[in-house]
Amino acid sequence: MAKKILAVIVVMMLILSLPANAGEFKQWIKANFAAEHYQQTGFSLEDPKGDAFLIRKLDQVPMKLLQALVKSSYPQAEIQKEKELKALEESQKEEAGFKVGKSIPIDIDRLINKCREIIQYYHPNITPVAGEEHQWSPEAKRYLTYGFWHRLGRHIFRKQKEFPSPLFLRSKLFLLLACGWTSRYAITGQEAALTERIMRYPDGKMQLHHMFMESYVLNRGNIYLTMLTAENVLAGDPYRVDRENAPVQKKLAYIRHDNVQMGDNYGAWYHFFGIGMYAIVRTDLISRSVAEIESLGSFFLEGADKQEDYINRYGAIFGKKFKKMLKDDAWKKPLGKDERTDYMLPNPSSSIADKAIPPAQKR
Repeated sequence: MAKKILAVIVVMMLILSLPANAGEFKQWIKANFAAEHYQQTGFSLEDPKGDAFLIRKLDQVPMKLLQALVKSSYPQAEIQKEKELKALEESQKEEAGFKVGKSIPIDIDRLINKCREIIQYYHPNITPVAGEEHQWSPEAKRYLTYGFWHRLGRHIFRKQKEFPSPLFLRSKLFLLLACGWTSRYAITGQEAALTERIMRYPDGKMQLHHMFMESYVLNRGNIYLTMLTAENVLAGDPYRVDRENAPVQKKLAYIRHDNVQMGDNYGAWYHFFGIGMYAIVRTDLISRSVAEIESLGSFFLEGADKQEDYINRYGAIFGKKFKKMLKDDAWKKPLGKDERTDYMLPNPSSSIADKAIPPAQKR
């Protein structure tokens, strides 16, 4: 009897210790029979309501993934395009002297040099800081310890449509990047402003360092938000069938550097910024492994794309080196005469080594 009384007291204490909004969080979890997407309306590193909708939405992922593997129905634009251009790629790869998936597309050290140059240009008005990432809210963290069983019970009793997904306390940022949902659940508030700046560039002329510069200025030197804003704009609608026709995509320079312009340039851009961002806030081993996992997932979902795999890996390397530059304050060191900034390979040295800042963005 004493044990039962003690157990009741413990349960009551746990209930009383829950914050007032814990019940509200549960209501968001139970809001709809079928999971619905949520759109953040403002910048917030913690968002309980968004977390509740995200947890429910993640319950849909395993079944969709299974359907993609079995039926090859993953709605990515590059699937058919890659098939159609495969023969052309093979026929011209020796002619151009560039081996797809074997020739390095980006010189990361030179790109870091270019970013250093940009940071120094805006300093001291803007000083770089690593920034903090989006996290699960306290309500979500408590719920994740038992939430699978709660949603399983609701599924069994037909109170929710989806079979629950075991999330294993994965970081929120990892899950958002894996699903391409950062623009819905982790906005920075600078996406519209960055889009407007991108549209000032001529078609095909925006380079990686331009994207970094524009977002860096808008986010006042917060590197995490700089990379995330670019990721959100680039991957705002990753499942759009004709995404290569989106106005923003037309402004982007071709960075894959296949033998001829083919393949999914869109994917290369947002993968580079997304994985680069993740590498900046994670250990080197974890960020590199995420790049490899993303490449493996793309293989099953979209087919082999060796050049995009390369972009993934070099995005992780960029993030690793950028993080070291911040930690060591190496960004303060002026560029030496032998430190080049023409980072796309192969390329004429005059194509990207421009040191001029676009007039509209000068301080």
